[in-house]
Amino acid sequence: MGDFFVKLAYKTESSKTHFTFIRFLENILVNHHSKQKKIFDFFMIFLVFSTVGILIYEVKHEVPIEIVYYEYFAVAIFILEWLGRYTLSFSSHTQIIKDFEASQYLNMDYNFKDSLKTILKKKLEFIFSPSSIIDLLAILPTFRPLRILRILLLLRLLKILTYTNSINQFIRVFAEKKLELTLLFTLYCLIVFFAATVIYVFESNGVNKNINTYFDAIYWAFVTLATIGYGDITPQTEIGRVMVYVLIIAGLAAAAFFTAIVTSAMTHKLEHIKTNKTLSTIRRHKQYTLVCGYGRTSKILVQNLVKNGHKAVVIESNGKLCEDGEKDGIEILKGDSSDIELLEEIGIMNNVSNIVILHNDDTINLSVILSIRSINKKIEIISRCNSTKSKNKLLIAGANEIIRLNDSASLVALGYLKNPIAYEAIDDILTDHKGAIINEIEIFKNSYFIGKTLNNILFDRFNITFIGICHNEDKNNLIFNPNKNETVIKEKDFLIVIGYEKTIHEFKLYLQAPHKIKGIV
Repeated sequence: MGDFFVKLAYKTESSKTHFTFIRFLENILVNHHSKQKKIFDFFMIFLVFSTVGILIYEVKHEVPIEIVYYEYFAVAIFILEWLGRYTLSFSSHTQIIKDFEASQYLNMDYNFKDSLKTILKKKLEFIFSPSSIIDLLAILPTFRPLRILRILLLLRLLKILTYTNSINQFIRVFAEKKLELTLLFTLYCLIVFFAATVIYVFESNGVNKNINTYFDAIYWAFVTLATIGYGDITPQTEIGRVMVYVLIIAGLAAAAFFTAIVTSAMTHKLEHIKTNKTLSTIRRHKQYTLVCGYGRTSKILVQNLVKNGHKAVVIESNGKLCEDGEKDGIEILKGDSSDIELLEEIGIMNNVSNIVILHNDDTINLSVILSIRSINKKIEIISRCNSTKSKNKLLIAGANEIIRLNDSASLVALGYLKNPIAYEAIDDILTDHKGAIINEIEIFKNSYFIGKTLNNILFDRFNITFIGICHNEDKNNLIFNPNKNETVIKEKDFLIVIGYEKTIHEFKLYLQAPHKIKGIV
């Protein structure tokens, strides 16, 4: 028999139909990132509320046969859902394969009974789990002859917890604060017991006509401690009234303690829920730029990317900076940009087109590059370099391009000393005052200016500010504000200029003309 089940297990493991079916169940039942699960959850919530609504309706009305059939349909879905969760609860064929291969490795005979025991144990654990019991009890009231069980139908409302991840997050708050809440509940019970005992001893036996049993005393103590005070039982003796004072003070203290525990846990959990929601949104983006670290440079970069129709997401670990980013309208995620799991979650393999790392610390930048390269070897990484000594390390770690912001600032300062107009134009771009844009213009092979010096070009005629030139043989080296009388223009050189959209367009036509343009050249 064991050989039969081993063969069946291997056949199941290699079956594409089985794999597709299990993947389908996972996507609608357990995969919170799946679109199918969200649709299924809404559908199940509708079934739960509609069947509970039928229970309320039939209290005073005769239920039509169509509604009865609808309830049978809903219960059939509940049963299929339970069977799906039962199937996913434990993989029987995987356990058989695992045990069989272990016995082969140890050169022992395979005992199918051991695998069967493990499988039965795991399946029974699922059947008797709280969520499974709730599901089964919610199905049971469908048998209409057992009218007394109809009240159990209200348990279907608890099924909603299965379909609402956010509510589950809040419920976990109480699980995480189990110790504190247990201590508070124990103290609460002791106070109720003490107060009930005192009031029962001093006010029973005819002293207080409303306290005849110990249960009456417990009821009074509980209601008073909760600071509700219905007034149906009031103490008649001085010792009883003193107990009221004690209970009110204790009740306020217990309520404050409980509120502090829950508020503290809720604040942490809300942040977690917010992060998950942001992650869910980011995962839907396709081909976006990931920016690691948030500051003034990141803000300008992201806002310009978005302005030009690109998607950009920022990862920042500092909570205050994350708040600033949200106020600036930046899509920002609080987290460690060197966290490999986080990088995988946001889709660095498929969804991210390129990465810009802008932390102020080169050690952090290096760590982020190494983490990214451990996942994706091909993605383009542009990293900020804060120290000249770190440049080679960042390149060796895997950065494609290095940005030295301090060097850039020095060039701008130099530009101001040599050419104040260019500096003002750059400032206009960065501050977005006048709408000027920066552009690079390639020199085509037919251009009239090939072989001539830069001073032959009439930049002022088109209100164009010249920034620098990149020669074809060294495109990565920008020559900032070169000597126009000595710099010769070559084919496929790039001129970096600042101007307005219309004038740049006209300047391109002028620059690429194969002959002199009358009245201009």
